Amino acid sequence: MKRWSTKDLEILRPPADGRPGDGILTFTDRYSVYDFGVMPDEIPGKGIASATMAVHSFGLLAAAGVPTHFVEQVSERSLRIRLLEIDFLGKSAATGPAGMIPLQVVYRNALPRESSVHRRTAAGTLDPALVPPYAPSGAPWLAAPMVEFTTKFEDTDRFVTAEEAALVGRVTPADLAGIADLTRTVAGVLTAHADAVGLRLADGKAEYGFDEHRRPLLIDHVGTPDENRFYFRGTPVCKELLRLLHPGLRDQVQESVRNGTPRSQWPRPERLSDRLVTATAEVYQALTALWTGGRPDTPQPEKRLTAAVTEFHASLPAPQLLERVGLVGASAD
Repeated sequence: MKRWSTKDLEILRPPADGRPGDGILTFTDRYSVYDFGVMPDEIPGKGIASATMAVHSFGLLAAAGVPTHFVEQVSERSLRIRLLEIDFLGKSAATGPAGMIPLQVVYRNALPRESSVHRRTAAGTLDPALVPPYAPSGAPWLAAPMVEFTTKFEDTDRFVTAEEAALVGRVTPADLAGIADLTRTVAGVLTAHADAVGLRLADGKAEYGFDEHRRPLLIDHVGTPDENRFYFRGTPVCKELLRLLHPGLRDQVQESVRNGTPRSQWPRPERLSDRLVTATAEVYQALTALWTGGRPDTPQPEKRLTAAVTEFHASLPAPQLLERVGLVGASAD
C-alpha cells in the first residue's frame, strides 16, 4: 500500500515490460494545502465525495472519447485503475509505454483574483503574450482555455515553459502538443457539465501517462473539488475553501522554502473547530449531490449547496477571508 497525501494506492499487479499494471486507488478524508503536506484534521466524507465525483467525471470523459486509466469503482471510496510506471529518479531517457509523464497540466477558463497568473505576469516570470485575451463578457473569463505545465515530483511544484516541460516530462514536443489538445477536450467536457448543473469551472489540472501502445492516457482523476476550481454563485466550492481554513500558511510555506528550512521544522497548523470541519464536510457532500444529480431521497441539490455555503461563511473565524477569492477580474488582484 502506497500512501500519497490524500489518497492510498494498493498495487495488485505492478506494470512491467511496457504494459500497465493493476491497482486500487482509495480516496481518504485527509487534505493538504500549499505543498505543506497532510493537515492535522480530516474532513469526514471527503474521500467518498471525491471518489463519487471522479467516477461520474470519468463517465463523462469516456462518452467524449477521452482515454483514462479508470477501470471500475470497487467501493464508495475506491477505484480500480490501470497502473503506470513512475520513474521518480528520471533514469529513463524518455517516457515510454505504460509510463507516467512527470508533469501536471493546468487548464484555465478564467483568471480570478487568486490565480497565480496575475502574480507571475507582474513578477515578469510569465510572458503576458501567453495569456489569452478575456472573453467578450470581460474579466475574469478568457476567450479560450489557457494550458500550462508544472513539475510533478519536485518538493514544490513550479511552472515551466513548453520547452522545459518536454525535458522534464521526457517527451517530444509533438507528445506535449497532443497532451495539450487532450487537456482542452477534458476542460471542455467538464466545463459543459459544470454549466449544466449550475457551477462555473475556472480552472483545473490533469495528469497523463502512456498506455501499452504509447498513446496518451488521462490518469489520477479530474472533476473533483481537489483538482478543479469550481464556483457556485461566485463563491469557491473547491480546494480554495480548504486554503481559507489556514490563513497565512502559504506565506509561511514560501518563507520556509526560501530559507531552506527542513520540512520537519515547518510550523504546524492549528486544529480546526468542530463547526468548521462539519461545515466544510457538508459543502463537499452537497457539491457531490449537485455534480452527480443527487438522489430522490436527498434535498434538492442546488438548495442544499446554497445552505452549505451559507453555513461555511458563518463558520469562518474571519469571514472577510472570503473577500480574497471569488470571480473577479484581474484589476481586483
